[in-house]
Amino acid sequence: MKILALFSYAFFIFISTSCRKFEEEKIIAEAEPYKPTNLYPVERLPTYFNRVAVMPCYHSDPSSPVLTFGDDVFVKEMSKFGVFEPMSVSTKFCKDFFGKERLSSSEALPDNFLKILVEKFGANGVLFIDLHSYKAYRPLSLGVRAKLVDLKSGEFMWAIDETIDTGEASVMVAANLYQRGNHVQALSEKTSSSILQSPRLFSKFVAHTLFSTLPNR
Repeated sequence: MKILALFSYAFFIFISTSCRKFEEEKIIAEAEPYKPTNLYPVERLPTYFNRVAVMPCYHSDPSSPVLTFGDDVFVKEMSKFGVFEPMSVSTKFCKDFFGKERLSSSEALPDNFLKILVEKFGANGVLFIDLHSYKAYRPLSLGVRAKLVDLKSGEFMWAIDETIDTGEASVMVAANLYQRGNHVQALSEKTSSSILQSPRLFSKFVAHTLFSTLPNR
């Protein structure tokens, strides 16, 4: 009787788990791929807007691991769209000229900030990237607030504020579609879920998704 009870319990757990997994897969299969909605783009970028100084990513915790790869990932993903030439501003440059390694888009800018970017980089615009939330374990999550500013007029050319969470079915669909394309190299079919497990690969997907909403020039 005891063995039968254990078997019945194990069978119940198996059925419950299978049903739950089936329902989750059904929800994912029916979900539309995630698309950003909380954004502001101008209709078209000015013709002169062809060089953008990309500031180092900002996070409220300067020791956050997302900062070890965030700068590189966001600049590389932006360059793939060819809308303008992104020029990476190093943390050393920021420290030397502005007194701190990373600047938030919401804080007061240092004196002569815009003038220095124009003189040192020949930039027409500046991009701020705030990583305002980050979760490095499943479900992975990354919150990004980005602002693209015209150095000539001081106007916003593009702004976005999204938190992308792999716990959402639409994000899982979009991330898997991204990985099955040519965007993530050297991944075999055996690692089909790695983009939902690797913070760096997931951040590539996030950056690509957000920059896909940039206006054309």
